[in-house]
Amino acid sequence: MSNETKLTTYNTFTFKTEAEMLLHIKYWEDEGEKVFKILKNKGCTRFCYSRIWNKKGTYKTSVLYEYENSKAFSDCQAELAKMRNKVVKDLKSIDVVIEASRNIVLQDLI
Repeated sequence: MSNETKLTTYNTFTFKTEAEMLLHIKYWEDEGEKVFKILKNKGCTRFCYSRIWNKKGTYKTSVLYEYENSKAFSDCQAELAKMRNKVVKDLKSIDVVIEASRNIVLQDLI
């Protein structure tokens, strides 16, 4: 893989209750811009936090991170690892299942 290959991370968060999901949404409304600012300095080009709405009876959100290249991905993963303890502490009451995927961008039409 070339160092110039664009990479993305896509995480899906599944919550047991709507209240847990709403707390998670509120957290990212408050913290998302701060997190992106830090990651942007490391080569993250996009942060998109979304609510999944087409799965009736479930409570899900997702986040998409896009990175300039493999170095940016590695640098951002290191930053996210540093932030993890704060997020876990702040959201300790939430029981969430996280499904993470790492992706190589093959085609990106805008």
